[in-house]
Amino acid sequence: MKIYKDALNFLSGEQRKGVEDAIAKAESMTSGEIRVLIVAASSVLPLFNRKDRKIALRRRAEREFAKLGIHNTRDRTGVLIMVSIEERMVQVLAGSGINSVVPENTWPSMVRCIVEGIKSGDPAGGISAAVAGIGKVLSEHFPVKPDDTNELSNEVVFKGRW
Repeated sequence: MKIYKDALNFLSGEQRKGVEDAIAKAESMTSGEIRVLIVAASSVLPLFNRKDRKIALRRRAEREFAKLGIHNTRDRTGVLIMVSIEERMVQVLAGSGINSVVPENTWPSMVRCIVEGIKSGDPAGGISAAVAGIGKVLSEHFPVKPDDTNELSNEVVFKGRW
């Protein structure tokens, strides 16, 4: 398994473009919005126990959810996929509009797609597969509306520790 040292080298330009295309395709079937964020780490300090890493991952994802404006989508139908390099963990967060109708146990299978892609050396493939799965779930509950617009950029975001 390849060891990734920082967020910027996690995806090549071609891989990033492939993920962004997957986002556009998934969003063409739903009024929901999907953002992908790759971070160097979830915490300012290295964390050694799994429980603390999970807490830090969740907190960082919640902050980034707000910073990226995902909480401001028209029907609260945004989803964040966050990959944290140092913790080697993935978090999927959905907006309140989604959480009110989609079971919470939906997201672990999307996380597994990403983790399997990373382990096999194809992080972009894993992320793209998860994006497609999320798009399918969203399209079942939030189909495209006649006045739908792309509310959030499809660009993959890369950030450091904080």
